[in-house]
Amino acid sequence: MNKGIILIDADDTSITVTWSEIGKPSSSQPTKYTLQYRPATSATDNGIDSGGQLTYQSLSSELTTNTARKRNLTGAGHGFFFRVSATTKSQNRVDKSAMDYMGHAHRRPFTVLTMMEQSQRMPPPVAKIDSSVASPQPNSYVAHISWQASAEPLLVGYKLQMRESNGTSSWSTVANCLSGTEVRKKNLTSSSGYMFRVRPVLQGETGGSEENLVASVNEGGNVIPYSSASDVVGARSSSKSSSSSSSGSEGLLRLFKRLPDNKLLAKGGMKSVSLSEAFNKVDLVFFYASAHWCGPCRRFTPQLIKFYNDAKAMYAKAPGRTTKIEVVFLSADHDVNGFRSYYASMPWLAVPFDADTREILLSWMKVKGIPQLMCLDGRTGKVYETNGVGRALDLARFSRYIGRDKSSMR
Repeated sequence: MNKGIILIDADDTSITVTWSEIGKPSSSQPTKYTLQYRPATSATDNGIDSGGQLTYQSLSSELTTNTARKRNLTGAGHGFFFRVSATTKSQNRVDKSAMDYMGHAHRRPFTVLTMMEQSQRMPPPVAKIDSSVASPQPNSYVAHISWQASAEPLLVGYKLQMRESNGTSSWSTVANCLSGTEVRKKNLTSSSGYMFRVRPVLQGETGGSEENLVASVNEGGNVIPYSSASDVVGARSSSKSSSSSSSGSEGLLRLFKRLPDNKLLAKGGMKSVSLSEAFNKVDLVFFYASAHWCGPCRRFTPQLIKFYNDAKAMYAKAPGRTTKIEVVFLSADHDVNGFRSYYASMPWLAVPFDADTREILLSWMKVKGIPQLMCLDGRTGKVYETNGVGRALDLARFSRYIGRDKSSMR
C-alpha cells in the first residue's frame, strides 16, 4: 500500500495518476480534489518544494474521483511532478501552501515515453470475469486475461502485471515469462476490481529493473514498455446503483465506460446526475461534439438550445405522447476553463472534461470536424444519424427513427 500519487499509465503525450482518498467522503458530499503539476527542473529534482518557490499549473479543482489523466505533455526531458489536495471553498486557489498537498508516493518524477517507445507497445490486454471456473478461495472470482500475439522476432514470452483498482496499490508482477497469449488469475477478492498490462519478453534484454516502474511504464535498458492497462474487471457496484442501472438503457450505458462514479454533469456544471437517472425513459439521445473556440459551433449551439428547450416543453405537456430527448455535450475544448465557460450556457448534460470517457466517445464518434450532432436510440445506443448539423432540427424527423411521429402533438 502507498500513500501518495501513483503512476497508472503513460504514453508519449500523457500521464495517468491515482492517489489515496483524502478526508472522509460521503455519497451526498463526495470529496473534490485539486490536482496540479509541474515539469521536473533537473535530473536531481526529488519533488520537494519546502520553500514554495516552484510554480505548479492547476489541472482541475473539481475532480470527484481519485484518478486523472494529464494530456498534451511535451518538452520536459526530466519528467513531471504532480500534487493533489482536497478542494474547499476557502482553499481552491493555485497558491495554497505546499504543505497542503500530497505528492508522489516515491520521490521520482513521472516520465512520458518517446514516440519510438510508444510505437513498440502491445495493445492493452482484454480482461473478463470467467464464471466457468471456480475460484479456490471463498468469496473470490477468476479473471481471464488475453492479449494479441507480438510480432517481435526475438520474442521469448510475455510478462504480465496487475494492480488493484484503488488509490494505494502499485503494479505487481503476475508472471515473468508466459509462453501463451492468455491466462487465468484466480482468488481475486477486491470489490474495486483489477487491471492488467503486458509486455513482450525478448531474447537479450538488458538494463531493465522493476524499480523504474514507480516513475515510468518502462523498466529501462532495451526493454519494451508495458501496454496500456486493460479495462477494470471485477469491480462491484453497490446494490442501489446496480438495481438503478436496469432502467432499459443498458445498450446506451455501455458507451459510457470509465465514467467517474457513473455520473454526468448537469445544469451547466452546477450538479451531477447518475447515468440511470439521466436516461430514464429517454427515447433519443444526442451526442454533441463542440468547443467554445469554434465559430460554427457558437452559431449552432443557440439553435440546438432552442430545439432542446422546445422538445422538453412539449414532453412536459404530453409525456405519454411525445418523444423524450436528451443531449450530452462532449467538449473538444483545449482546456478545462474553455469547457466550463462554454458549458455554463448549455441546458443539457455533459461528460466531465477530465474524464477519459469524453475522449473515448469523441474517438468512437470518429469526430473529424465540429460541430457534430449524433443521434442515438435512448435504450439500445443504436446510431440513427452520425451528424445532424446542417439538417433541420425537427423533432418529427428524429421521432421517425423510433417508429413514431409524436411531434405533431402540439
